[in-house]
Order: sequence, then C-alpha cells, then structure tokens
Amino acid sequence: MTYKFLENIVELEKNLWKEIVEYEGVDKEMANFVAMDRNDVIEAKTLYQKGEYEMLKGHIDYLDTFIREGVVVAFAKDLGEEWVKNVLGYEVN
Repeated sequence: MTYKFLENIVELEKNLWKEIVEYEGVDKEMANFVAMDRNDVIEAKTLYQKGEYEMLKGHIDYLDTFIREGVVVAFAKDLGEEWVKNVLGYEVN
C-alpha cells in the first residue's frame, strides 16, 4: 500500500521542535511539555505510515485538546476532510 507524504504533519513536527529549542535553557518544564506533544505527532505519523488506522484514531482521541486539534487539522490538509471524517471520526470545517 502506498501512503501519501504528510507534509503538514511533518511541518507541525518541525514547528514543535523549534518551540522546544526556544524553551531549552529558559523553561525546562515547557520544553518537556512541547517535547511530549512532538512525540505524539511522531507517533501519529508512524501509525498512519503503518496503516494502523484504528490505533491512530485511539491515539488521537486521547491527546490533549491543543495537539489533537493540530494533528487532526494537519491530517485534513494532507489527506482531505473526508478521510479525516471517515477514518478518524472528526469533522474539520
């Protein structure tokens, strides 16, 4: 099975990395929180690439609101709103 490159998911991951770097040495606790969000994005990307859509949906369902919204919107931009609705169960307007 061929998977689409997730440009917006990768961009979200990169932006979180930049945010971690900005917090390093300034606010270690915030750097750790952002690192956890970034790890969640990486896990979502990995589950998608493995075709583990049920696990992906479960993973996204348990994310904190902020990062869940970011991941869902990024998937919608990469794969379309219909895919997100049918596979993940979220509507993006």
